[in-house]
Amino acid sequence: MSEQGQTGDERTIRLASIVAIDIVGFSTMSERDQRNAARKVEALRARIEDTARANSGRLFNTAGDGFMLEFASAGSALGAIQDILDRRARGEPPIRVGAHVGDVVVTATNDLLGHGVNIAARLQALAAPGTALVSAEFRSMARSSPTAAFQAKGRQPLENIEQRVQTFEILSKRQRFVRNSRRVGGWAMALAVIGVIAYFSPAAYRFYQDSMTRNEQAQSQVRAPAPPAASHEAPQQGTSLASVTVPQPPAPATFSPGQSLHDCQNCPDLVVVPGGLFMMGSPSTQAGRGRDEGPQREVSISPFAIGKYEVTFQQWDACLAGGGCGGYSPPDHGWGRGSHPVSGVSYSDAKAYLDWLNAQNPSAHYRLATEAEWEYAARAGATGAYAFQGRLTTHLATFLMQRTTEVGAHGANAYGLFDMYGNVGEWVEDCYAPSYNLAPVDGAAVETAHCARRAYRGGSYSDQASALRATARRSAAPTARLPGVGFRIARSLN
Repeated sequence: MSEQGQTGDERTIRLASIVAIDIVGFSTMSERDQRNAARKVEALRARIEDTARANSGRLFNTAGDGFMLEFASAGSALGAIQDILDRRARGEPPIRVGAHVGDVVVTATNDLLGHGVNIAARLQALAAPGTALVSAEFRSMARSSPTAAFQAKGRQPLENIEQRVQTFEILSKRQRFVRNSRRVGGWAMALAVIGVIAYFSPAAYRFYQDSMTRNEQAQSQVRAPAPPAASHEAPQQGTSLASVTVPQPPAPATFSPGQSLHDCQNCPDLVVVPGGLFMMGSPSTQAGRGRDEGPQREVSISPFAIGKYEVTFQQWDACLAGGGCGGYSPPDHGWGRGSHPVSGVSYSDAKAYLDWLNAQNPSAHYRLATEAEWEYAARAGATGAYAFQGRLTTHLATFLMQRTTEVGAHGANAYGLFDMYGNVGEWVEDCYAPSYNLAPVDGAAVETAHCARRAYRGGSYSDQASALRATARRSAAPTARLPGVGFRIARSLN
């Protein structure tokens, strides 16, 4: 987890995995027998503290029947939660657990405060007795653990938290066993059915095998070369199940960082961006910093593809000619269409273009980049205000101008992307929030039930240099058509 040291009166802020635990029915238990209740709390505390220590964590706060734990990673926290829930001692009072990965403030006494702690505590309050309820951020960071198993519980409102939080329940050891048993049983049933078909009905098996092969061939045309075709010769009656060749799905396409993609005739060029960790947001010392650019947080980005250039008028006009984009033709102000970036389009207009583009090539899901993906791509590994060293000049980007320039007029960044700074601002998928306190740490978009404003990034041809910084943020209504705002597309690779 990352840590940001600060001086003066400011406290240290770091990313942490927080676990909140509460005893169910403690008040009633205490009323009946106060001494016995105290003994049980002390015994439970000792077990929780030992378990936390064994999983690289610590108990940092207690409040009566509640315990707050910090862990170095979500995987370690998951292991501790599962040990605490699955190894409950006889006579031990039931508990409920909440967990979240988020920013915390470290006090002078090494206590922790902040949204990370608040969300974990509020998730704990929603958990059913004997269960653990965690956030999407926690699940994303812990899902690679060998024992990770979660059940989605939907978006839930938390007390004094503006946005609903996507929640998941950690499955117990028994629930994990049942789920795995069902999966094994399902595969066994499927293999048994195939065996029966192979034995009693060679014609039916041949029909099944032919159908699967045709499906493989159709998928291989848009994704990856098909594996060697399975034999179409029906097995003889009496053939054993071991000799039946079950067709396999095509191998997934592989992508390399920097690889260029051109999926269809009207599809914009894309570049594959490698995954990684980066510090999102700007430090308080950066010149021109906006108040909405923090707190800084470490974010994990999965590999994805993003447009090499901003979407152009030529590409937009192809959408119009194809009956898409809602029939809307944005004005070019006499600057020229062709290779100029399309501008004067709203977030909703950009989504209409993506709907049309996805219809042209259903095998690839085109979308807008998230704010985190956009900033990661704009930085291209750099940590300063821009992806290049030194002062921003008009030789490096289109700004302080009266009009746009054709895309690609300036050099690309280290990821091979053009015009990430200036020319036109670019819509991203996120619903705008005035801080990153609740932003996902896995690079996902921020979404709310009723989104009044969408974020856009990068600055435009008419902006000052400070508006072009990689961390600079702006927002507008989803239907606003601003003369200096366009977009570029993105695509997931899985």
